[in-house]
Amino acid sequence: MALNKISLAYLTQFTELDLLFINNTSAVAANGAFAGRRTFYGNSLQTGYNYRDAANGTTLGFTSAKNGAKKTSSKSAGGITGKGESYAITKNNVELKEQMEQWTQAFLYKTNDPDYAGVIQNIYDTLFPFIASDPTGTPDYFTALQLTSMQNDKTAFTGKLNKFKAAKSDIDTAKKDFKIAFIPEMKEHITFMEGFLTDLEFAFPDFVSEFRAIVEKVNVIGRRHQGITATMKYAESGEVINSIGTFEILNYPPVATPKKGKTNTMGEIPLIKLKIGTWHGVFKCPGCVDQPVTLVIASKHIVNLNIRMVEER
Repeated sequence: MALNKISLAYLTQFTELDLLFINNTSAVAANGAFAGRRTFYGNSLQTGYNYRDAANGTTLGFTSAKNGAKKTSSKSAGGITGKGESYAITKNNVELKEQMEQWTQAFLYKTNDPDYAGVIQNIYDTLFPFIASDPTGTPDYFTALQLTSMQNDKTAFTGKLNKFKAAKSDIDTAKKDFKIAFIPEMKEHITFMEGFLTDLEFAFPDFVSEFRAIVEKVNVIGRRHQGITATMKYAESGEVINSIGTFEILNYPPVATPKKGKTNTMGEIPLIKLKIGTWHGVFKCPGCVDQPVTLVIASKHIVNLNIRMVEER
């Protein structure tokens, strides 16, 4: 869940430059514009630390609570659909029997989280009319009170799910802001200050030399990484594809390590380094239609893809 190695490498070098400023106050203060920008640099760096701390957050407790509530709800709903199937057998209602027998406890628990509440609502909407149409026949199987209890369990799950989503959103937002806002902002501060190095070099040669050495390490981080990253989700539900999605380059020259990757628990495929060129690849996920892509990789450039996988019908 935390920042990736690239982001951490940037933060390390930005921090090293900040320490250089702290240990060379005379050099920083020698030029008013440089000193003013150094203040902005420090403020931005603190924002970066805040992003890092937020990205280091965890959804562990929220995930456990969500899954626990889903298990409770699935058990109560599965019990009702089991009795609903028995009722359908008694009434020789083939259509109702087919509906009830698919909504088992195991099926409900495996249902994608975004779809879960809708499935429980379908169970309620299917069974509740029978209470009115057959008031003497249904009480031995299911009652309005039991169906309401099932709905309450569903609501409890939805509340836990929303808390999980909020926690995950905070983490994802911090990681995104670190990459698209913080790093470019810090690089701009550095570019601004580089314009004054020649003025400082005569009086503070060691300071300027070390400044340039750190900046070179910052630049190397960007040059080392070129290729593709991706996030895979189900097209219909928008839920991330956890640990089962794959991507592979099909026309890459033979290498010791194949150019392919697999989704992590957040549905992300980490950076796959690629040479400059045009490459053909394919995203795959069990139960979904394969999605081919063509990538044009340029120097020092990372292609970030958001892939929506369509489920097979």
